[in-house]
Amino acid sequence: MGIKENSLEFAPGEQKEGVTPAESTLGSFKLRSISKAFLPLLLIVCAFASSALAHSLFVVTRLSDAVAVIDDSTDQITTRIPVGDAPVRISMSPDRLKAYVSNDTSATVSVLDTVALTTTATIRVGPHPQESAVTPDGGRLFLVHQATPTVTVIDTETNSVITNVVIGGHQAKDILFTLDGRFAYVANYTQAAVNVIDTATYQVRTIPTGAGPRRLAISPAGHRVFVTNNGADSVSAIDTQTQQVIATIPVGHKPRGIAITPSGDAIYVGNVQSATVSIIDSITLTVIDTIAVGIKPWQVIFTEDGTLAFVSSSVSGTVSVIDTATREVIQTLVTGSGSFFSAINPDGTKFYVSNSNDTTVSVIDIPSLTVVDVIPDVGSYPFDMDFGP
Repeated sequence: MGIKENSLEFAPGEQKEGVTPAESTLGSFKLRSISKAFLPLLLIVCAFASSALAHSLFVVTRLSDAVAVIDDSTDQITTRIPVGDAPVRISMSPDRLKAYVSNDTSATVSVLDTVALTTTATIRVGPHPQESAVTPDGGRLFLVHQATPTVTVIDTETNSVITNVVIGGHQAKDILFTLDGRFAYVANYTQAAVNVIDTATYQVRTIPTGAGPRRLAISPAGHRVFVTNNGADSVSAIDTQTQQVIATIPVGHKPRGIAITPSGDAIYVGNVQSATVSIIDSITLTVIDTIAVGIKPWQVIFTEDGTLAFVSSSVSGTVSVIDTATREVIQTLVTGSGSFFSAINPDGTKFYVSNSNDTTVSVIDIPSLTVVDVIPDVGSYPFDMDFGP
C-alpha cells in the first residue's frame, strides 16, 4: 500500500493575512513535527492493514520437493518451504493455521505452520501417501495411500499416528467427512466401492459403486455424498443416513472432478475423455445438461455465490467459465500447459490454477474474467494448492 505523506505545513505563497512570518514558521514547525511524530505509526498501521488483507496460497511443487507460498495481494512468491520427496497433495486444518503435505516417495507427511511459513513436524506413514482431510474439530488427520489398503489416522496435537484403518483394496483416491465429522467417506478405486469409516470406533462399512470411484463431494445439507465412477462413466449418489446408493447416474466418459453448487441444486461433473461437464439436478438425480469445455477437464470449482463455475483442462491449457444460471460457457481463458488444480482466494476476487507441465501458476481476475498474471518459477511440476489464513 502506498503512503502519501502530507506535512500539513503552508506552501510558499500560501501565507495568510494577519499571520507574521515568525508565527507562520512556528506554526509550520509544530505541524511538521506532529506529522513526523505520527508518520511511523501511520506506516505501521497501513502495513498491518495491508498484511491483514493479504492471503497466502500454498502450492505443492512435486519435482522441487517444496511448497511455494504466493502472496495474493502482490502475486509474488514470498518463500519456498522444503518438504519431503515428491510432495503430491495438501490439506488445511479448519482454522487454516496448519497445512499437511503428503510426500509420496518419502512416505511422510510434512506439517506446515501457515503463519510462520515453516515445517514444524515430519510424520512417518505408510507407502505413497495421497489425499488427506482433517476432521471438522481439527483433532485428527485421515490419510489415504496408493499402495496399501489402509487409512492412517494422525493426532494433530501430537503429530503421532493413532491407528491404521484397514479398508481393503488399494489406490484409495479421495476422502471427506460428513458435516458432523462422525463418518469419513473414502473413494476406493480398485475396490469399486466407497468405504465409510466410523470416526468414533474405526469400524468400516463398504458400499459398492461403479468401477473406479475417483472423487467425492458432499451436499451442503450433508445428506448425500456423490462419487465419480471413473471406470463406469457414472456418478453414484449415496444417502448419508442409510449409507446406501440411491441412484447411479450415467454421465460422460471417464468422469473425475465433481463439485456441488453452494445452494445444493446441481452437481457438476468433469468428464476427462469427453471434454464435457455433465450437470446433474440434485432433486431428480438426472443429467439436465452437458456442456463442452477444454480437453481433459480435471477440476471444477464454484465461486462462493455459485454464479460461476471454473473448469481447468490440462491438455488444452485452458479454464472454461460457466454461467450457472444459463449453463453456458461465457469465457474460455488460455492459462498454461497442463492446467490442473485450482483455488479461489478468500476475497473471491482471483482464481489461481497450477500449470503442471511447466513451472507457473496463472491468475485470473474474477470480476473481469481475464488472465492478469502468470507467476513464473513457482517450482517444477506445480500441482495441488490451497489457501492458508
